[in-house]
Amino acid sequence: MKIRMPWKRIGATLLAVVMGIGCISAAAFARESIETDRATSLSIYFGADGIGFSAVNFSIYRVANTSENGAFTLTGDFADYSVNLEDLDSSGWRALAQTLAVYTARDELKPLRTQRTGQGGRVSFAGLAVGLYLVIGEEYADANAIYTPEPMLVSLPEWTEEGDWNYGIEATCKFDRRDKTPGRVSRKVQKVWKDDGNEDTRPKEISVQLLENGTVVDTVLLNKKNNWEYTWENLDSNARWQVVESEVPAGYTVTVAQEGTIFVITNTRPYEPPPKLPQTGMLWWPVPVLACGGLLLVLAGWMVRRKQGDSHGK
Repeated sequence: MKIRMPWKRIGATLLAVVMGIGCISAAAFARESIETDRATSLSIYFGADGIGFSAVNFSIYRVANTSENGAFTLTGDFADYSVNLEDLDSSGWRALAQTLAVYTARDELKPLRTQRTGQGGRVSFAGLAVGLYLVIGEEYADANAIYTPEPMLVSLPEWTEEGDWNYGIEATCKFDRRDKTPGRVSRKVQKVWKDDGNEDTRPKEISVQLLENGTVVDTVLLNKKNNWEYTWENLDSNARWQVVESEVPAGYTVTVAQEGTIFVITNTRPYEPPPKLPQTGMLWWPVPVLACGGLLLVLAGWMVRRKQGDSHGK
């Protein structure tokens, strides 16, 4: 007796699997677009040990425009700075925020808005256009310590873990705390090059500026002779110290990251891929659809051959 296999049921199951794969693949290529004409808002908390710091000025600067798919383009006063906005991790964004904060102080850039924190240590900015914003806060001092807010970059809107865009951001400001005591301190700057294979493009030396409470007070040259580093001694411990590269070498981008008393200036030469063949204008969204179509044709051919085999075997 010939056993009949439930080919229709198997075929239906395979079809469902193929369609499911197609839907998942298509979803992977799809992402909700940003409503670029929609207003956003930003709320910031600044405080410690459950106590909000009041009457502290926070300023925001619009650093970049944001496209519908979330790509950034430097804008306004920031358009001419040699910085990178792509493929950054959390430490990269932190260093970039510190870098841009020094530029705003040195070049006396005008903020988009400045507002003070309330009694609860919170400040809010409403009616903001979509974009990438730099947030800079002033220091807060009590009887024993000085609290210095870390500058931060905030994308409005922000992509959430739930898979949608959040147009109303609430953030907590990180800060550095130092004891309020008279004394002198030192600050060190180090230069790091990220340009493997392009060492011959480096300048022989670079100029670095030291800022005290936002004002340039000294300029030094870094080169091979001093191992691309320098230390300032006998500085006021209660002042806010920052460093910045005077001019970024052509073809490089820059970040300035502070870790304790050390500033690390990194110059990166963007990777230049080898020439590619001319693009044909191919779109990627049809790929999952075409893949599903191919699988369906294979499945259909297999079912036809199976059906013919059953007919011959009767």
